[in-house]
Amino acid sequence: MQQVLIHLIKLQELDSQLKQLESLKGDLPNQVSRLSEKLLDSENGLKEDEEKLKVYQKERAMAEMEIKALEGNQTKYQTQLFNVKTNREYDAVTQEIENVKVEIGKKESRLLELMDAEEETKSTIKTVQEEIEKLRKQFDEKSTELKKRLANTEKDEAALHDQREKVLRKLEKRIVATYDRIRKAKNGFAVVPVIRNACGGCFKTLPPQRIFEIRQMNRLFLCEVCGRILVWDEKKSEGLE
Repeated sequence: MQQVLIHLIKLQELDSQLKQLESLKGDLPNQVSRLSEKLLDSENGLKEDEEKLKVYQKERAMAEMEIKALEGNQTKYQTQLFNVKTNREYDAVTQEIENVKVEIGKKESRLLELMDAEEETKSTIKTVQEEIEKLRKQFDEKSTELKKRLANTEKDEAALHDQREKVLRKLEKRIVATYDRIRKAKNGFAVVPVIRNACGGCFKTLPPQRIFEIRQMNRLFLCEVCGRILVWDEKKSEGLE
């Protein structure tokens, strides 16, 4: 068991060093991730607005063609008025002219709606494009900064992970599972030394007999308060009790 505890101490040291390297990146990974998501959402929104604008423009062009055709019919009917010979014919042509005017009025109203929608959509597109430009600039800056930090820590991280794998191979899976469970629950610190007669994690004072037993390093002890694995580390425990 003593060798197991020594491996656990080493594993905790490696994980602590990895945690320190991770902290050097700060919040940059999360910032880059959030900017990437915002950029993607904005780009998708821009595509939707551009498609919407195309629909409005297509419908407007169709409405303009229909108005032009109706105006042609109106001109034709107005010309016919000069050629009618009876009141009945006059009333019929007049009715056709009124019908055409009503249709033209409807088409023109719709045309105005489409023109307003176009202008509003163009304004939205411009705003989104400006937002995307800012987001891209921020994303590029943060990504470049993150890459630089990763480059500075990449070799060290690789070496630490390699050492970690070697240590893991020396431990039973159940021990590793216990260690990982505690580490995740305790902010990365599963193994702590006895320091000044207390748990190095929560600083709960330990009875002398328990300290003696922990110092023997012949079984695994968990802190009754915080649940961390307690060990005797000659570098940190000796002379501090």
